[in-house]
Amino acid sequence: MDQLVTENTGLSVAGQTLFNHDETFHEIEKHITVPEELQDTPIFKSGLVLEIRNLENPIARQIVEAMKASSSAHAFASVQDLRDNIAFRLHAIDAMTFCNTGKYDMDYFNPSIDLQPRIGSTDASRLSRFWAFLHPHAQDNAEFSQVRGTLASEAIAPMANATFPFRGECAGAFQMAVYFGLLTGLGQKRFDAMASDFGTMYIGPWSLVRGTPNPATLFMKSASLKDPPIPGDYMYFKNKDDYLTWAPDGFWTGLNAMYMGKDEMGTRHYSGMGASWLSETNLRASLINAYYHDCFPHTISNPVKEVRFTERNLLTIPAQLQAASVPSTPARDVQRGPAFDTTRLRKAGFAMDDAGIWVHPGTTLGQMCKDLEISPDDLHQVASAGIKNPPHRYTRDGISVIIHYADPATDRRDTDAPVTAHVNPKQGS
Repeated sequence: MDQLVTENTGLSVAGQTLFNHDETFHEIEKHITVPEELQDTPIFKSGLVLEIRNLENPIARQIVEAMKASSSAHAFASVQDLRDNIAFRLHAIDAMTFCNTGKYDMDYFNPSIDLQPRIGSTDASRLSRFWAFLHPHAQDNAEFSQVRGTLASEAIAPMANATFPFRGECAGAFQMAVYFGLLTGLGQKRFDAMASDFGTMYIGPWSLVRGTPNPATLFMKSASLKDPPIPGDYMYFKNKDDYLTWAPDGFWTGLNAMYMGKDEMGTRHYSGMGASWLSETNLRASLINAYYHDCFPHTISNPVKEVRFTERNLLTIPAQLQAASVPSTPARDVQRGPAFDTTRLRKAGFAMDDAGIWVHPGTTLGQMCKDLEISPDDLHQVASAGIKNPPHRYTRDGISVIIHYADPATDRRDTDAPVTAHVNPKQGS
């Protein structure tokens, strides 16, 4: 006898809620969790549940169980829709694994040792024929756009001369894992059909001009941190909030990570570019180490509360996709202006706090840019920013102003957007 169905929780397929019943296991679940190449075996066709369980992909089983346990609804119109979602997740997980094991040539750029941003090329251009710098005048930022007229499945193919070698940061790496998961999980034909709807691919920024989302985010849906994560989920692990105060050009303000599933002991593991298959404890230790290195002599007094997960997104395949494309940016010189010296900062409304940091209590982005003689078009997302409300920066003469937005949904270049800002005058010293 079926249990009462709570419509807004758990996992359902074609209106049928999946409980831990042998009937739904044989009717639906085994067709999702057992690899197709094993579905012609006698055990799959007529075996007992425990026998068939031995054929399952263990991560696929974890995905199903996590969806069942969710306080939110995971509703799929058909078995095939659920199968597609799981294939997307499994291949995105593979991509993140390969990113860290060396199978995929992906790593951070590093200006301090002249390791420059690049994608798909080892030559001086730093670009394969499929990709261009999003801002041609700012090639020291790992922000890339797909060249118009190129085929999406060829542009994002996980191979040399297309996307590898990649030198960027963890936000771009997660976006690439999303694209890779869709391409290899659903196939080239399906991916190109979706690309005809979602438009130009971008790697690096979470959003573009006029609030246009990066297409990768169309396949990511905000979810509660209170529910158990589902393998493949986006998880942002935030370093101590003042990281950017002391290391405005650092790479570890947080980690754009993927939940990779549990090990045999039931411990959850996470990966992001530069951090492979780490438990929450080890992930926290990794970011704490980065904080102590980049922000010395500052310390973290309560690691569990100060270094923590702050964002979660589900990987999802929406029924409809909205094209994401922005006007091409012509090459130009970055707007030059006076140095961020004491006179300039005070005139712009900054005041020095007790720690020697120049802090602006709040104004509009337009006024901030006017006072500092900055063009909003020259602002760039800070390295390793999370998806929800990424801070932006502008660097002049080795000193960066870090801009924080009051509204997570605002266009990062909206001159009416309320912002606060800070400048560390001892940066790099």
